[in-house]
Amino acid sequence: MRHLLFAFFWLMPLFSFAQQGQITGRILNNDGRPLEGVSVVETTGRFAALTDAQGRFMLDQLPLEQITLVTRSLNFSEARRTVLLTAEAPQATVEIRLTASSNALQEVEVLGRKETTYKSDYSFVGTRTATALIDVPQSISTVTKELMEDRQVFRLTDVVRNVAGVAQYSHYDDFTVRGFRNGYESGFRLLNGLRSGFSYGNSFTQAPLTVNLERIEVLKGPGAALFGDINPGGTINMVTKKPLAEARKAVTFSTGSFNTTRATADFTGPLNEQKNVLYRFNAGYEKTNTFRDVNDTKSLMIAPTVTFLVSDKTTLNAELVYTHIDGYLDRGLPIRANDLYATSRSLTLSQPSDYFRTNTYYLNASLTHKFTDWLTLSASYLDFTYNENLSEHRTLNSFADAPANTVVNLRYFDRRAEEYTKNLSTYFSLNRNTGPIAHKVVVGADYIRFNTDKQSTMFEARQKLVNGVATPLTFDLKNPLYEIQDPTKYIRRPLPQFFVDYINSVYHTVGIYAQDQLEVTPRLGVLLGVRYELFADERDYGDGSTTIPQRRLLPRAGLTYSLLDNLNYFASYSSGFRPLKPEYIRFPERYGRTSAFSPETSYQLETGLKGEFFDKALFGTVAVYQIEKRNQLVATNGLTAEGGQVYRQNGIARSRGAEVELTGNILPNFSLNLNYAFNHTEVLDADLLAEDGQPLANAPKHMGGLWAKYVFTTPTLRGFGIGVGGNYVGNRRSENQVEAVGTGAKYWAHWPSYTVADVALFYTINRFNFHVNLNNVFDKYYFVGGYDFFRASPGAPRNFMATLGYTF
Repeated sequence: MRHLLFAFFWLMPLFSFAQQGQITGRILNNDGRPLEGVSVVETTGRFAALTDAQGRFMLDQLPLEQITLVTRSLNFSEARRTVLLTAEAPQATVEIRLTASSNALQEVEVLGRKETTYKSDYSFVGTRTATALIDVPQSISTVTKELMEDRQVFRLTDVVRNVAGVAQYSHYDDFTVRGFRNGYESGFRLLNGLRSGFSYGNSFTQAPLTVNLERIEVLKGPGAALFGDINPGGTINMVTKKPLAEARKAVTFSTGSFNTTRATADFTGPLNEQKNVLYRFNAGYEKTNTFRDVNDTKSLMIAPTVTFLVSDKTTLNAELVYTHIDGYLDRGLPIRANDLYATSRSLTLSQPSDYFRTNTYYLNASLTHKFTDWLTLSASYLDFTYNENLSEHRTLNSFADAPANTVVNLRYFDRRAEEYTKNLSTYFSLNRNTGPIAHKVVVGADYIRFNTDKQSTMFEARQKLVNGVATPLTFDLKNPLYEIQDPTKYIRRPLPQFFVDYINSVYHTVGIYAQDQLEVTPRLGVLLGVRYELFADERDYGDGSTTIPQRRLLPRAGLTYSLLDNLNYFASYSSGFRPLKPEYIRFPERYGRTSAFSPETSYQLETGLKGEFFDKALFGTVAVYQIEKRNQLVATNGLTAEGGQVYRQNGIARSRGAEVELTGNILPNFSLNLNYAFNHTEVLDADLLAEDGQPLANAPKHMGGLWAKYVFTTPTLRGFGIGVGGNYVGNRRSENQVEAVGTGAKYWAHWPSYTVADVALFYTINRFNFHVNLNNVFDKYYFVGGYDFFRASPGAPRNFMATLGYTF
């Protein structure tokens, strides 16, 4: 008997193996072409495979039963195939054909983009669902990680030259989009469609790093019907890199001008054999002296992400990002004696004892669950913290020797502050037909809350004791002096009211919205949307009132009509709304006004064409638009007696323009990004009489950009490539008037137009790639923007960056 049991257990593995099945097959598109990188998953998630270059896959060691396979791909619709495996037929072969679709898998972006070109086929920012760019009735510009890598950009400010209608307002995280400022209090940065703390409050002084970004999208015009409190010129959405189901790893090491060293890592792939737990890890480090005096900076980012493919119906994603930057807060270049080129562009007001240390943390989690084939729940959460430790010498926005204008009055700041921004977004997506009309309906709500750490504090001084005598802090632009300062000798001012208002900032907003994308006919699409925004604060003002509600109904409408299979006409109307900080309404006298400021409202009318060319490898947009903004809030260079910012408010600001943009590939080895924008802006009914009829500040009438990359395919030059490009920006009006040397008369200054040329060389061999970029080839002295002659923003001189990369 013992021998029989021994034999039974010895043969059991062989018996079990004989009872296991196998499925092989191919995944093709509708034209019969094989599809690589498509995930094929058995519905329990225990068995999974990825198709190879021939579209083939294999699943083995399967149980002998009814097996249901599910395909997953960002660019193709989900398909299911059921196969019965039996003892008589333990093996099966299947062929599955997939239909192209940009909404195949996810309602929120939880899986990585597999493409490796300058063109992105889809976006969530235009409709909250994955929609082909050609089908969104509003202009969307996209810069992918491939273009960012080829241009070796490290910060968001370096990306805008590749986007039509977008220019730098200053060297902060501060832009002009279709003529309107987008930064500080007038434009939030979205992270994966959620409002972040970037470009708001104190954090706008530092542009985000691009280390963990998959692409950057700009939704042109107001996006309030989707996102609420949004700038009328456009919405900048930063999409982070998500995990892939296939293993990819890459590291880069760089060196360049201004004693710059840099390293990055990007690892992704599955964490288990079933490939239903995926990871991505991005990290980057840079040390640079920058081209500005006394302004060396160290930057570190660590960004792990995990995606759980819980089942074919449920997907979870979580990412935690930490960024630390240790450097100086660069407030810009003071202009000596009103001569833009009188001083070196490297001159700063920072002293060697100054510092600017920031920490940014955010947790972003998202969920998508399919209840049925036509009903999906999507939910996302973002918890964002910004922390700063600042010691700086900065301009007091006046000259000590006016009107000679060569000695700047200074103020000293020592500030400790922390800000919190929290988001929760939940919506349902319904895909149903009513007769011949197909509907894609989105119904949901957003909750956003902003507050500051009550322990935040600051120390301001404008004088110091010299031999017991109070002496103003100044900086001589003719004889710059940089030395370690002793703030204990500075005369402390009382904590200003504007900072008390800041540390008591607690406000929240709830947005309830509905949207329907209708496919009326195979060629005609209509988009209808509306949002009700409820904004309020929670501050106790001491007089029995605790909230100042600001509410608006925000409609949106658009249509697309397919003129050809690859060419769509579109037209749209979108509205905008920006509630103000409650203290601007409750205490306007603290900000230089006798009556309450009013919330900003806006609208855009836009029409144009979108097309896909060269076998859909190149995407193009031609658009014309008009944007009108009411109650435009403008910061002046004036300060109240306590040191708070003085504001003015213009009745109407209008922008009319046209844009052309091409992005993608003309040939497989020829990549292109080309853009041009014409933008005529005008201030109407201005608060400051001298501003009536003026163009908007830092809004160029003409601007354009080019980047072209060609990789040689001939045997002798195979692996080599060349990139050429540059950008042009027309002249722009300063935000504030300046005073003439000698007379003190006020006039509008203009930042001159400029053209900057860039080149690059590429070489790839096996898994190694090397490229070097030379920027500002002709060493142009130019200004990307600025506020006035106390705070101008010069561009970098000629510089290079060389990178060695390895993929494995």
